Amino acid sequence: MGRATARVVRFALTPFGAALDRSCVRHLGHSPISWLFARAEGTAYNRPLLLETRGRRTGRLRAVVLPFFPAGPGRICIVGSRGGMPTDPHWARNLRADPQAFILLDRRRFEVEARLVEAGERAQLWELLTRRAPVYQSYAERARGHREIPVFELARRDGAALEAPW
Repeated sequence: MGRATARVVRFALTPFGAALDRSCVRHLGHSPISWLFARAEGTAYNRPLLLETRGRRTGRLRAVVLPFFPAGPGRICIVGSRGGMPTDPHWARNLRADPQAFILLDRRRFEVEARLVEAGERAQLWELLTRRAPVYQSYAERARGHREIPVFELARRDGAALEAPW
């Protein structure tokens, strides 16, 4: 990880940095943290969404900013990379406990249902994801021996299409 990337990550992990990023996505539809990270890494900026999951212990809504990717007609996916750390992010554990969630995308709120993508379907989606965001390959290397990075497909609960903008 480069020095600039490390600074962005450190800022994003502070309560102020995370709150600022959530507020920007909520009100502007874009993430300054994701933009800075992409610039520091020399990768393409992936538009973010705000995912709200229900805490598996508290039952309270928890929000996190995540990049999203196309997963097929009317569906998008999110990746629980956590930078390749040995454990899944809290939001991924929350989705496993309760797949009903909300997303804020382009400043509009949708009720979604998450599905953990597995086996051959995951392999195909993983290849597409890593072409779009190669950083996930290095995260998978870091996570090797600890866990497989989860990929969740999100679909609107009302059955309407949920499209990625590319």
